Amino acid sequence: MIESNVIPVFATPFAEYSNPKLALNLKEYILGLNADGIESGVAKEVKHNLIESKFNFFSSEQDVIQDTLEWIGNCFKSTLNNLYDIDSKWRIYYNESWYHITKTNGTHEHHRHPNCSWCGVFYVDPGDSESGWTSFINPIHSTFIDDGNSFLNNTSFNIKPRQGNLILFPSYMAHYQKLYQGAEDRIVIAFNCTIHKEPTDA
Repeated sequence: MIESNVIPVFATPFAEYSNPKLALNLKEYILGLNADGIESGVAKEVKHNLIESKFNFFSSEQDVIQDTLEWIGNCFKSTLNNLYDIDSKWRIYYNESWYHITKTNGTHEHHRHPNCSWCGVFYVDPGDSESGWTSFINPIHSTFIDDGNSFLNNTSFNIKPRQGNLILFPSYMAHYQKLYQGAEDRIVIAFNCTIHKEPTDA
């Protein structure tokens, strides 16, 4: 028998965490901010029937935001230490952070997040419909498909929004929000990060 050692080279890491209690606290806070339209002013043409805040959501000193930053930071540290099989401390810099409130028949078209290494989405409230999933596009573009590499036929990875779920993913992953058909608001937080090891880990 031939020994096998299959190595998933260039595999894309995703991480998933859950904190429903934090989601409830954030929902109350977000609804009290009364954002209107696409306040960020960014890529309005790909955002339909949704509200988007300015890109400084995490700049607040409010306790709920500080609790959010602490929890997400710990999730990132767990993810990176697991990915690299080390035990290090990390500096997480949130370049942009914002929230979306998606209305009935709202969607966010295909896009990527530039100028960062990792991104995240936190589902504050998935709404009242089995719709509005987040779809990630397969980043591998093969010039040929047969039975030997048919695993590449998985052209997308779809995530069902669940209240309190956090998804962390590399910034090169193109993605979009599928059409949301619920009557109640769908609320998510998103953010872009640059990340460095603490100097003591050099």
